[in-house]
Amino acid sequence: MDQDILLRDANAADAAALSALVTPLARHLLDADTGASAHAFLASLTPASFAERLADPDFAHYVIEEAGLLAGMIAMRGGSHIHHLFVSRGTRRRGIARQLWEHALRIHGRREYTVNSSEIAVPVYERFGFVSKAAPQTVKGVRFVLMERPRLVQRVVQKQYLNDVLPVLGKS
Repeated sequence: MDQDILLRDANAADAAALSALVTPLARHLLDADTGASAHAFLASLTPASFAERLADPDFAHYVIEEAGLLAGMIAMRGGSHIHHLFVSRGTRRRGIARQLWEHALRIHGRREYTVNSSEIAVPVYERFGFVSKAAPQTVKGVRFVLMERPRLVQRVVQKQYLNDVLPVLGKS
């Protein structure tokens, strides 16, 4: 990681900065036809709501700072659900989302993960190994795609062995 980049656990002092990062970016989650009913979602983006989640042991928040400014954040709920993953507009396409995701994987382990992705973020999650589990849906004014990343299982190791090792040994 670049010397000007710091990946760390978020803390209560980050609540206002997290809200300032996420609120303008989360607007694309609102369904244009039913966005007015998204009050609960928008209320969950206030500094006070972030402070509550930061204090809740069921949530884990990690941030990346670049030159002292918040560049991105990931919040995990229950160790297996991506509650939020946002990267500031000015720092996108530089691997920050991937760094946050891989950090969460190191902390929470290789297990099944879920996310309610915005439609525009689906390709990002697909690159992380997630697959769509349902068509886009709107709940309480928020539009999303339910996605899941299956736990890596022995089959993956077996397939790698079958594809890489057996041909070298001259077996099929």
